[in-house]
Amino acid sequence: MKILYVDYNMFGKNDIIDAFCELGFDVDVEDCPIKHGEESVKTLQELKRLISQFNYSFVFSSNYYPGLSDICESSKVKYISWTYDSPRIALYDKSINNQCNYAFVFDSAECIKLRKKGATRVFYMPLGVNVNRIDRVGISDKDREVFGADVSLVASLYNEEHNLYDRIYERLSDYNKGMFDALIQCQKYIFGGFIQEEVLDGNMVEALYKAMPYAISEGSLADLEYVYANYFLARKTATCQRMDFIRRIAKHFDMKVYSPGNLEGIPFVKHMGVVDYNTDMNKVFKLSKINLNITLPSIQTGIPLRALDIMGAGGFLLTDYRPDFEGLFEPGEDFVYYTSIDDAIEKIYYYIEHEDERINIAENGKNKVEIGFTYAKRLTDMLQIAGFDI
Repeated sequence: MKILYVDYNMFGKNDIIDAFCELGFDVDVEDCPIKHGEESVKTLQELKRLISQFNYSFVFSSNYYPGLSDICESSKVKYISWTYDSPRIALYDKSINNQCNYAFVFDSAECIKLRKKGATRVFYMPLGVNVNRIDRVGISDKDREVFGADVSLVASLYNEEHNLYDRIYERLSDYNKGMFDALIQCQKYIFGGFIQEEVLDGNMVEALYKAMPYAISEGSLADLEYVYANYFLARKTATCQRMDFIRRIAKHFDMKVYSPGNLEGIPFVKHMGVVDYNTDMNKVFKLSKINLNITLPSIQTGIPLRALDIMGAGGFLLTDYRPDFEGLFEPGEDFVYYTSIDDAIEKIYYYIEHEDERINIAENGKNKVEIGFTYAKRLTDMLQIAGFDI
């Protein structure tokens, strides 16, 4: 079967293409640079031309794109998407109910939420890892010197200039500043639950809207509570959480942080800048004693890609709790989770001192990922749901 893979410069492109080839598909790839616009008229016209020219069995993309879905709907070809970004407001576009869609998301809570809103073409599917590719990444003595650490964190800090909450902060009244700061502080200490969208009421939304208006597209399943909670408050919460973790942990351990964000004013931590996803990131995971994951609060239940990448590289994963781990991994055997910063620090001390346990847990996690989370397996599961005999 011949398929079209539409790439918007997303993570995992080559892994997914290799898996499709392994499953016996002939894959055409159309690169759509983000700088030209994900849904630009020129891009969509070219995609429509390709789809009409070739008899593709289906079109695939990492993350869901409404314009691509509309083209597939009019061309009567199935569109399979696998979203790893969160939040992703495109999933709430009216096009999500196109009959061509098989839209897979990695967060089971988001899947349930969308289905309750009538989006019956959305399905839950955990993410995948290419362990074979990661295993081919060589480790040199220089790598051990550069990437070795007690604790490493590979993460966005969401404190860049485009941070939406910071941009509107001075436009809020003192009362509203206090109210939203308090809501951020409350969420900051909750690991494994997202209260901000539930708590927002009409007055809060009105205050945020006056500071920065946002127009919900016609027919969208999203509301302003979703937009302001997920894109404004959750990301600011992530900044506060991650900076607190770094500030506290770096006092106790040799800690390296890989991020484009700003760490000025935090002592002891080693800011390593951005790390390449396909190569050096895996060296970080392999050579760090503890790999810390701090999940974006708006990911309510899902296992984030970073957590699977760490385990797939054979790294020791210390993460906050998310319900979707249950039934797939065993805490304390395949990974370890924390419930607070103090708990995380205690567990870092323990597992650095107990090397055999740490190594055994890392090996167990890698084995689980290698068996159950390959791209070929995940794509097979998706294709069967989409009605293909694989």
